[in-house]
Amino acid sequence: MTTKKKKIVTKGKSTAYLKKHSDSAKAVVKTDAQKITKAKGVITSAEKKIDTSEDLLNKANGYRDQSAAYKALTKQIETAQSKMKTTKSKKEREQCAKKIKSLTTQRAAVAATMRKIANSAGYTKAMSQKVRADTVISNTKQAISDLKAKKVKDTKNYTTYKTAYNKKVLEAKQKLQRDNGVKIQNKIKAARKSKGLKNGFSTAIYRADRKTSRVFLFGEASPNETDEQDLPTHPVDKSDPRINYGSRNSKQLSGTYYLHGSSFSKLDAQFVILQGWARKNVEVVVRGFSKWNHAYLASVSKTMDEPYKDTLAIQLTLQYAEKAHIKYAKKSKKKSKASASKKKGSSKSTKKYVTVKAGMTYWGIAQKYNVSVSSLEKMNKWPARVIPVGVKVRYV
Repeated sequence: MTTKKKKIVTKGKSTAYLKKHSDSAKAVVKTDAQKITKAKGVITSAEKKIDTSEDLLNKANGYRDQSAAYKALTKQIETAQSKMKTTKSKKEREQCAKKIKSLTTQRAAVAATMRKIANSAGYTKAMSQKVRADTVISNTKQAISDLKAKKVKDTKNYTTYKTAYNKKVLEAKQKLQRDNGVKIQNKIKAARKSKGLKNGFSTAIYRADRKTSRVFLFGEASPNETDEQDLPTHPVDKSDPRINYGSRNSKQLSGTYYLHGSSFSKLDAQFVILQGWARKNVEVVVRGFSKWNHAYLASVSKTMDEPYKDTLAIQLTLQYAEKAHIKYAKKSKKKSKASASKKKGSSKSTKKYVTVKAGMTYWGIAQKYNVSVSSLEKMNKWPARVIPVGVKVRYV
């Protein structure tokens, strides 16, 4: 009687349920892998015993030829068994079964001959040790085959739970971001309509990932946005210097921002949170004198010229930047034909390369080796914005 395969149901399950079953399924896959590794160790140990036994048995006249025949038949049996498992044709399965039966009979006859040769040569103990080791290897190989099949099924189960869990987490994150986005905008609208101190609101700063609905509403004083460019020039004889490209070095926003509240202790608590955002490199959105979707708090400080219990003056410096995604070059194990074959002759290549490290740019390479950025872009396939770490950039 065949048991029905249990169907995994993830629809309507909670995040906690999916996490629990995902972790449990992962542990099962890990156990399968450990058992396979352990079983391979058993085979290795048994093979060593066979090697020790055969060192003696091969001294017996005729044993080596019979041993070779036994191994050849074993290999044929394993090939037929493998084909029998994978084929879908009933006729082919029947043919495989007949072949396996015939080969097994032949192998048994060879094994009997090997025992007779060993006994007559006085190597009965060595033969017994080899037979036991052969049996261990045969049984363990079957166990490994079963474990591998089980691992495949267990991996599918884990993937099902893990995929459902990740989807659930992503949906919850997206919902939280949507809800917090609405709350943030409502707070900004309410502040614009309010009277009194909050009426001085002119700048809003909140998390770009919208993990919380917290928004800092500031009164802005003397804001200053600075955009710095690197403009490397080349001197020209008896003429003005020349320039062929420019790149942004930095973009900063600084100024004094007034935070309003009911008490100094509450204002100071908000300042501590703002400091935490700066320390943790939280990406923020700025809406005020400057409208930035990607910014980081480079400097946060507080002062109090006058002891206002309901106002705190904060000096902020924000740096405009987008989060970097560093790409690493994959190391290929295969050797190319060009590198594998030895070059003949004494000619040397005039091409020169530099290995890219984190933070390196075409501009930096151009300055170091006195070449232009445009020539670097022509000689290499990577765009100026993203140069993978670990690759070799040609500069000559």
